[in-house]
Amino acid sequence: MDGVTRIGVSLEPELLKEFDKVISKKGYVSRSEAIRDLVRDSLAESEWKNDKDYMCGVIVMIYDHHTTGIGEKLTEVQHGKMQNINTSVHVHLDHDRCMEILIVEGELGQLKTLTNEVSSIKGVLRCKLTMASQSTGHMHHIGVRR
Repeated sequence: MDGVTRIGVSLEPELLKEFDKVISKKGYVSRSEAIRDLVRDSLAESEWKNDKDYMCGVIVMIYDHHTTGIGEKLTEVQHGKMQNINTSVHVHLDHDRCMEILIVEGELGQLKTLTNEVSSIKGVLRCKLTMASQSTGHMHHIGVRR
């Protein structure tokens, strides 16, 4: 374990029991690996405090594609925020529902605003912003960006 510092963690028995269930379910090889992931997630989320920080992440939405005008409204919002959207992926979930995944970058405040705009559209059933990390600058783009 070169380059690793050992620490001790005290947990109530019931909390440890529940944690061990999660570890097993997710297939971790050790508690240490699971704890490292929790710490990484916590540190990443702590970066989401300053709306001026430049971030990258994803917006995942699920919507009812039968809702009148939803396709046009989603396209309009996305075209209005092209500076923040790098890629979109569209998935047909079933006869009624679609999932769209937007890979996004920009100031955190801009990404929150975009998420709120999308989630307020009638027919959007679920919309969640998840940040991957704080970025030091713009992502690399392929093709022309306007």
